[in-house]
Amino acid sequence: MKDKIINLKNKIFSLIKMNKKVSIIVLTVLVALIVLIIAMAIIFNRKEIGNTSGNLNNSGFSVQKGNWVYYLGLKDSNTDGIYKVNVDSDKKEKVSSDYGLYLNKSGDYLYYLDRSSGNYDISKMKTNGEDKETIVSDVDMAKILVVDNWIYYFKESNFYRVKTNGENKQILLKKSIDNYEIIGNWIYYSYINDGKYVISKMKTNGEDVTKIDNDSAKQFFINGNSIYYIYENYNDEDNYELYTIKTNGKDKKKIADIGKEIQLNTLNYDGDRIYYVKKDENDNLGIYSINLKGEDKTKITDIKGYYTTINVHDKWIYYTDENDNGDSEMFRIRINGEDKQSLSV
Repeated sequence: MKDKIINLKNKIFSLIKMNKKVSIIVLTVLVALIVLIIAMAIIFNRKEIGNTSGNLNNSGFSVQKGNWVYYLGLKDSNTDGIYKVNVDSDKKEKVSSDYGLYLNKSGDYLYYLDRSSGNYDISKMKTNGEDKETIVSDVDMAKILVVDNWIYYFKESNFYRVKTNGENKQILLKKSIDNYEIIGNWIYYSYINDGKYVISKMKTNGEDVTKIDNDSAKQFFINGNSIYYIYENYNDEDNYELYTIKTNGKDKKKIADIGKEIQLNTLNYDGDRIYYVKKDENDNLGIYSINLKGEDKTKITDIKGYYTTINVHDKWIYYTDENDNGDSEMFRIRINGEDKQSLSV
C-alpha cells in the first residue's frame, strides 16, 4: 500500500511538471479545499452565545433574535413584562407578563433571570411566551449567560453552570467575581485582590486557572486575541484611560485618555466601537462612543435622568430615560444619533 501511494504521488507530480495548466487547476482545487475545511471547522466549533457580554453587563434588559428584539417593557415607570419590537419597524407586541432581566436566547427559547415570584429564578420560555419552566430557583441577582447547552450563573456569590434542561449542575469557582466573558473554551473573569482588579481565565469546565493581569478593571471585553478595558487612574484626578492587553497577558499598553465622570457599569461594545455614559462639563449625562484606537469620540444623545443602562443591537442603542412627564421609559436610537424612538407600552 505504501508503494502504491508513493507511485501515485510521483505520477501526480510528473503530470504537474508536464502541464502547467493542470498545475494551476490542482493548486486552485487544493486552495479551495483548504478554505472549505477551515470554514467548516469554524462553523462546527462556533458556540451559540445567548447575548453579548456588554449587554448583560448592562442588566441584559434586551436580546435580539432574528428580526426581533425582546426587551423589558416599561409603563408609567413600572415594568410591564417582556415585549418584542421589529428591528425594521416600530411594530411591538407583548410576549409575557414576566419581569425578566439578563435575557438570553438559544434555539426557540428565551432564558432570563425571573423576578416575577419575588425570588430570583432562572426561567425559560418559548419566544411566543409559551411553555415556561423554572430551571434553577433562588439564585443571585447577577448576570446569567447561556452558551450552547450551558447556563452560567451565580448563587451565594459562587460561580456555577448547569445544563439548559436543569441537569448536571457544577460549581466552577468558590469565590466572588465581578464580570466574565466566554470566548471559545475559555472563561475570562475579573475579581478584586488586595484592592486591585485582576483579570484571569479558566477553561469552561473550571480547570487551568491562569492569571492574566494584576492591575486591570472590573469591566472589560475581548476582541480577537486582545482584551480592552477602561482603567480609572486615581493618580491623575480620576482620569479614565483605555488599555489593551493580549489574552496571554502580554503587550499591555495604554491606548488613550478617555476623560472623566464615566459610568463604568454602562460600558458596552459592538466589535468596532465602545459605548458608555458620562457627564459633561455641566454635569449632564449623555451616551458616547469611541473607536478601539481611542479616537473619534462621539456624543450620541443626551440623557434627561440621572442614570441609565445601554444595550446595543443591530446598529441600534436601547436605553432607559425619563420622558417629558418624568416617567422612566424605554427608548432606542441609531448608533449615529438619529431616529430616536419611544418603545413605550
